[in-house]
Amino acid sequence: MRNVRLVFRREYMERIRSRTFIIMTLLMPAFMASTVLLPAKLAEIKSEGVRHIVLVASDAEIGEAVKQQLLQSSREGKTDAGKEEAPEYAIEVNTTPTDAEREQLIHDVSDGRIDGFLWLTQDAINKRQIAYNARDVANFGETIALQNAVSTALVKRKLANKGMTGEQVEELLKPISINSVHVEKGKEGASGTAVFLTSFVMIMLLYANVLVYGFAVMRSIIEEKNSRILEVLLASVTAKDLLAGKILGVGAVGLTQVLIWIAMAAMVALPGAVAAQGFLAGVHIPAMAIIAFGVFFLLGYFLYSTMYAALGAMVNSDQEAQYVQWPAMLPIVFSIIVAMPVMQHPSSQMAIWLSLVPFFAPILMFVRLLIEQPPAWQLVLCVVLMLVTTYGLLLLSSRIYRVGILMYGKRPTLPELRKWLRYAD
Repeated sequence: MRNVRLVFRREYMERIRSRTFIIMTLLMPAFMASTVLLPAKLAEIKSEGVRHIVLVASDAEIGEAVKQQLLQSSREGKTDAGKEEAPEYAIEVNTTPTDAEREQLIHDVSDGRIDGFLWLTQDAINKRQIAYNARDVANFGETIALQNAVSTALVKRKLANKGMTGEQVEELLKPISINSVHVEKGKEGASGTAVFLTSFVMIMLLYANVLVYGFAVMRSIIEEKNSRILEVLLASVTAKDLLAGKILGVGAVGLTQVLIWIAMAAMVALPGAVAAQGFLAGVHIPAMAIIAFGVFFLLGYFLYSTMYAALGAMVNSDQEAQYVQWPAMLPIVFSIIVAMPVMQHPSSQMAIWLSLVPFFAPILMFVRLLIEQPPAWQLVLCVVLMLVTTYGLLLLSSRIYRVGILMYGKRPTLPELRKWLRYAD
């Protein structure tokens, strides 16, 4: 145990004092926050100035109805979102839908005199297929706004022809919003959006940390193997103690980083903090989720780091490591791919059985814990299976490690690996 403690101390202190550790500890929270906040802010950015759009209609009444509906939607958007985020329109109704007029409008769009035109002929309306010509057709928000304006205007017109008043039509078409609320243990909790964002951020942190620190174990072995330091170390410490010290030391670094992030998140979320009053006001991370994060991080790290340690002992360079690390990466990447279906249906048979597989459990069982509490027997079985699998992998990896760290040259083949396992007995 003394040798294990010495290796543990060396691995821990060397990494925790490095600039990489400090930079990553500060940058990762900023990166995760930008991943969530930046797309939302970019989606709110509208093109500057007034959008000049021409509505080409066979029927002047239809063109005017669509114009009024689009202007009304713009005014409502300003009321809900603020002036800076709502688009402004200058709309012109054109009642000459001829081929010559269409060609002229295309030239006007190309030359920048107008931003776009909507072809609202009776034939296009009957076919339910209306064309919108513009330079920035990738502006999906504007396309959806035009589509909703045309649909609503036509529905209002038909309802008015059936004898309904304008107030009745407005009341009938008034949208109804649904706010999903998470219910757990007989109590209402955070909104569905807050639960999803919290789950997404914590899953990505877990995924990144397990991979990063598992890979760090492999890199450390490769560097020491190439520098021949291992030959000196093995004169005073056994290969088993060296492997155990490395895994525990690097794991402790990862746990330290996670604890720092939790402390930073707690400070940001304190009552009275700016973030707590704004975007993070609806985000609630239960204490159980934080504890589960630490447990599954350690279980996942020990499981994958034993695999990475064996891979590091097998290869001689980072280039070779890139070719052989896929067996360790595939299970955790697969877990991220199926995390969304599991999040949507945490009690399905697929979610239950996949979350019990040790290689998928660090992500998928954690996802289920965030959404709803699984039965206790599933949690106990999951942890037991992960511990048993980790122990088995540790025995297998230690045998490969014991022989592989002193092997140099080409990558071993499967027959050679079997020889290594026999030599290590």
